[in-house]
Amino acid sequence: MDCPKCGSANLDRAGTCENCQAELPTKPRRRGWLWRHPLVTAIAGAAVTAIIGGIVALVKDSGDVTLIAVDMTQQNIFVPGTNDPNTPGRNVVPPLPDVPPHQGQTIPGSDPGAHGRTNGISCDVEAHVTYLTNPAHASAAAAWAGVIGIHPGDIRTYISHLTPTRLRFDTRVTNFDYKDGHADGFQAALQAGTSVLVDDQGVPRMKCNCGNPLMEPTGPADKGSVRGYAKNPDDAWDRFDPNHVITFTKANHVDQFVLLDLDDGQAYRRGLGSNGTNDTPVNQGDPACETLAVTTNCGGPGPQNTPADAAALDRTLHGLTEAVRTGDCKTLFSLMSAATVTRLGLNTAQSVTNCRQSFQLLQSFGGLTINDIKVRSLTGARAEISVTSTISGQTVTEQNHLVRENGNWKLDFT
Repeated sequence: MDCPKCGSANLDRAGTCENCQAELPTKPRRRGWLWRHPLVTAIAGAAVTAIIGGIVALVKDSGDVTLIAVDMTQQNIFVPGTNDPNTPGRNVVPPLPDVPPHQGQTIPGSDPGAHGRTNGISCDVEAHVTYLTNPAHASAAAAWAGVIGIHPGDIRTYISHLTPTRLRFDTRVTNFDYKDGHADGFQAALQAGTSVLVDDQGVPRMKCNCGNPLMEPTGPADKGSVRGYAKNPDDAWDRFDPNHVITFTKANHVDQFVLLDLDDGQAYRRGLGSNGTNDTPVNQGDPACETLAVTTNCGGPGPQNTPADAAALDRTLHGLTEAVRTGDCKTLFSLMSAATVTRLGLNTAQSVTNCRQSFQLLQSFGGLTINDIKVRSLTGARAEISVTSTISGQTVTEQNHLVRENGNWKLDFT
């Protein structure tokens, strides 16, 4: 007898298929009391959520924004060569971090103090114009102009009205690589100190060290962890925080920008399209002082020491100690201020060679060891330190100082 829903043993016992099927339960069996217990149900639900969350984390373990440090150049660039002659190091810490005040992490690009400057030219603008207007690079020029929304023949005129500045804040933009003859956009966060060219409303339109066009960012970005925000979280600089990344918004047209110096926090006016050689200090009574009252230009106290300043200085001193310990002459040279290099008439290759010879000579007399470095004072753009060293078996203590240079601390012997 064929009775699919009943096993043979049950069928033999019931006698007929009808009797056997009549004994089958009409409702699905419920699980035991343990599985119905609220605590067990909650734990099981949490486990499922954790498993699903883990799968999501494996599929998407990073955000959508590419972090680009101040000294980093992408692989697919529009203009070859690093055309920022005074690129800061990654420990850049601009002064007056709360000026101008942020409004929901957005800043009108024309606001006084929205952008920064350093002493000296921050971008070789003509190098970009020369490259993009060369007929041999017509494809790159067409792609560049297409992003901005201009005709390739108008590139020289357009760029001549852009103004080189340095970012004072980590800034989110849409960046564009040059790939296979076209512009490929992606979301990026540029580190403070990066040299950019801004339009007449203070919105970044070009990145100096690669020539890439820039536009306003699109879409939301995770403001939580670095890993949730960035595609390349391991490239984050020391003080990077997704919650402190700003976006520049379009504002009013300006003929002059008021920029804050990345070293001493003083305010300067820079004309639209100027490369910085004719910057003029802001004086008390200037309308910009309504926003920049804290600057010394406007009668304020100037930059005050912050934990970020102290941390940046500590990193420099640690780097100095480690460079002496390992005989790293390239790092020692990089820690000297530009004024020191100029005054002593130094050049990188010869200085590194002389340094290595000196270390070898010192080794034969017992070597050089830094025993202790103490910060005696830290004010604005200058730090006084005392260094206790053992040289050839003798302990000496010397007083030295460091200065801010492009937002970084450098040894200064001028």
